[in-house]
Amino acid sequence: MNGTLVTAILLGAAVTLCARAGPILLMSRRPLPRVVVLWLGFVPSAIMAAIVAVDLIVHPARTAGGWSVSVLAAAAALAVGLLVRSLFFTVLSGLGAFALFKAVLP
Repeated sequence: MNGTLVTAILLGAAVTLCARAGPILLMSRRPLPRVVVLWLGFVPSAIMAAIVAVDLIVHPARTAGGWSVSVLAAAAALAVGLLVRSLFFTVLSGLGAFALFKAVLP
C-alpha cells in the first residue's frame, strides 16, 4: 500500500470518529431538554420510513399477476404499527406479511 493512501485512510477515520463520537461525549454528561428527547424519539421511525419509501416508490416487488407485494406488506405493517405502537413488531409484521404475500399471491 502507498504511504499516502494509508495516511488518507487514517486521517479520514480520525475525522469520522471525532464527528460521530465527539457530540456524544460532549453531551453525555448533560441532561438534554425535554423537547430534544421527544424529538430524538422520532429518529428511528423517520429512518424506517425513509427505507420503506424507497422500496415502495423506486422498485416495488410485484408478483407475476401484477400485485404489489411491497404495498400490501406496508399496509399490513401500518395496521400493526397503529395497533401496537412498537417499531419492532411493526417491522416483524411487515417482513412476515411480505413473505406471506410473496408465497401466496399469483
